[in-house]
Amino acid sequence: MGFFPTEPPEPRDEELDEDWLAYAQFTGHTIPGAVPEPIVVASTPFVTIVATLTVSEQALGITWHTISRRVLTGLSRDQMSLREATRTAALPDEFLRLGVAYDDGRTATNLPWETEDAEPDPDDPAQLAWRLRGGSGSPTVTTNSVVVEPGPDAGPVTLVCEWPALGVPESRAVVPFDVIDRARLLAITIEPLDEDA
Repeated sequence: MGFFPTEPPEPRDEELDEDWLAYAQFTGHTIPGAVPEPIVVASTPFVTIVATLTVSEQALGITWHTISRRVLTGLSRDQMSLREATRTAALPDEFLRLGVAYDDGRTATNLPWETEDAEPDPDDPAQLAWRLRGGSGSPTVTTNSVVVEPGPDAGPVTLVCEWPALGVPESRAVVPFDVIDRARLLAITIEPLDEDA
């Protein structure tokens, strides 16, 4: 017998939970279009912060790439632990601040006291939801992906970052709306099956 078995395992006799079945129902899925060029938001001799964007009708996806030319030490090294430790405290200089601003004044950030993964409030269109979608990295390069909902519907999008401990002042990069809109047009939506057909 090799590494991969050739026969399937015996089926398990499990009752399927109705809540799980409702959750697992396919209701459609959108693959966002991509802005073709990475955006350098900040660069110093020691660190560069770059964003790549994806866009759909519903959301703006941002993957933040942090490239350090030396291994980070101290509190700057573990941003997730630092985030948890500062939820009710003053924001230390070691915390990497990331954010987005829409042309209409709405903003969202990764600040630790803001509610992560909050649903957008349909009664408060001024609120954006910043949803962490994962990340990875090495001692010198990290990526963190977020989804901002709802996506922008007009005007440029401004990406903002600041990392005082690493000498990165508040820095901004503006992405014109026509670039965002072209990416949105590239999104592909897969619809659910029509049960009546």
